[in-house]
Amino acid sequence: MIKFNLLLKEPHLKAISDLKEKFLAKSDQEIVNKCIESALNLNKNDLIFSTVKEKCSGGCFASEPQFEIELDENTFMQLKKIYINNNFDDYKTEEERISKVIRCIINFFEDESKLITVKS
Repeated sequence: MIKFNLLLKEPHLKAISDLKEKFLAKSDQEIVNKCIESALNLNKNDLIFSTVKEKCSGGCFASEPQFEIELDENTFMQLKKIYINNNFDDYKTEEERISKVIRCIINFFEDESKLITVKS
């Protein structure tokens, strides 16, 4: 498992709060992990990471550490590959790069919450 601080902006915190309430998630980490898992299972990177969803709001580098998240190594590597395969702004640290991918995922599911898969 890989632990890191997730860097988010205010709009992402609001989206997480809304999704957490809608899906009765116990924590911010739980709903973020559901979003990541759903995005990877959906396998529609062209939709999730489109130019519109990727667009920065509030300054591309204005995100701040919000909470620690834990991902298994395979998931972390998939997110890293998504960052590499997309034309994102250049971030200095791996934590910033993975956070950027997760912010895009949150942006997508804020509008497309019906596509979040919930395991029983």
